[in-house]
Amino acid sequence: MVTKQIESNGLEITKSRTGLKRSAIQIKATIIFEWRRNLKNLIIMLCVATAIYVLTLVINLIQEYRTGESPEDLVDYIKSFLFMIDFLILIIAAAFGGSIIAEDYHSQTGNLVFPKITKARLLTGRVIARYLYSALTVIFFYLLVIITTLIKYGSVSELVWVSMVWSLLYTFLVLSFVVFFSSFMKSTSATLITSILFILMVFNLANMILMFTGVEIEPFFILTYYASIITQSFAMPTTRFAEFSMGFNGEHGPTFMSWITPSIEGAIIGMLIYSALLLIAAYFFFRRRQQKQ
Repeated sequence: MVTKQIESNGLEITKSRTGLKRSAIQIKATIIFEWRRNLKNLIIMLCVATAIYVLTLVINLIQEYRTGESPEDLVDYIKSFLFMIDFLILIIAAAFGGSIIAEDYHSQTGNLVFPKITKARLLTGRVIARYLYSALTVIFFYLLVIITTLIKYGSVSELVWVSMVWSLLYTFLVLSFVVFFSSFMKSTSATLITSILFILMVFNLANMILMFTGVEIEPFFILTYYASIITQSFAMPTTRFAEFSMGFNGEHGPTFMSWITPSIEGAIIGMLIYSALLLIAAYFFFRRRQQKQ
């Protein structure tokens, strides 16, 4: 009895190790395949990042030419390049995440893929590969800004690296959001339109509703709220909310409150939990989704 139990335990351990090794091999193969397949998208996104950088640089040069002055603080100069960073991240995440699941059902390639690899391993490999590409594009944009700042001022603030880390974390959050929609949308185009509309309109409208109704709860559930820390991290405000009044004809109107940025701890915990919930939900829908016959 003891010998049989030992043999049984040894067999289970061997199977477990074999299963883990097989999972790692399949995830690695998926990452390599996705890396090669999305190389064209990476080049396109690098061009987009470069275009936004060049346009911002031109705007800064025009302002300096007309005013005859440059920003005295190099931090202000760096922040001038980041006023559209959340929009750039949205474009990047949509480009790499929009087709991550929906394309299997739209093109019906899942019939070839799903029997050979589990959906959990497939999704894991795809998310890792596409996030790496997204992160590379964001880092590339920051490097352009850093190089420009070094040329102009001869030095660069260490806070720019902190801002870049926040951008990378926010990129993962937005990518997770796009993956979530891709898990149940019928096509890549539907995923792109829906996710972009939610981020550009729905979340901003929800934030306005909170502001005008006087609700004082911090909007951790609003995805776009986390983007503010990317630029606010250069000088975190002591008071993270602002009060203002709206009135007409010089009369004092009602007072409203708007949150400026999450705290460092709130941003880290909030974005990680938010991302985890979105990816878990995406896997749930992906697993339950039936391949069209």
